[in-house]
Amino acid sequence: MALAEIENSVAGVWVLQKNENLDEYLKEIGVNFVLRKLAAAASSTMTISVEDGQVRINTKGPKDSDHKFHLDTEVESNDPQDNPMKAVVKWTDGKLVTHSKPTEGSKAKETKVVREVLDGQLIMTIYVNNVVCRRIFKKK
Repeated sequence: MALAEIENSVAGVWVLQKNENLDEYLKEIGVNFVLRKLAAAASSTMTISVEDGQVRINTKGPKDSDHKFHLDTEVESNDPQDNPMKAVVKWTDGKLVTHSKPTEGSKAKETKVVREVLDGQLIMTIYVNNVVCRRIFKKK
């Protein structure tokens, strides 16, 4: 049921239109000034799909990533600084919600990412400590 809902809502190819508070988020997770400026200027494309009973999020941009996972199952992951984390992705109230926690000894910070479609746009909201970043994507 959840996978069908994902296919009918957030699945697709999404192109970044706008960032809100990206610099503060990147600063909060320890990204240096030069890389923050490169990230702010770069375009990004996110493809969300359902494959073989798993959700796949493939991102092309300043830092490419490709993650496949089963919903509600803890997986090993990395933050944008390549610090190790454990993540669980859930489908809740029409939103794809990722909770990530640093593994023992990791410099990563606990993070929550919510992806949802509002008014035909994919809104990706990232929460780290008291910092909130929004990335707004348009369907390709």
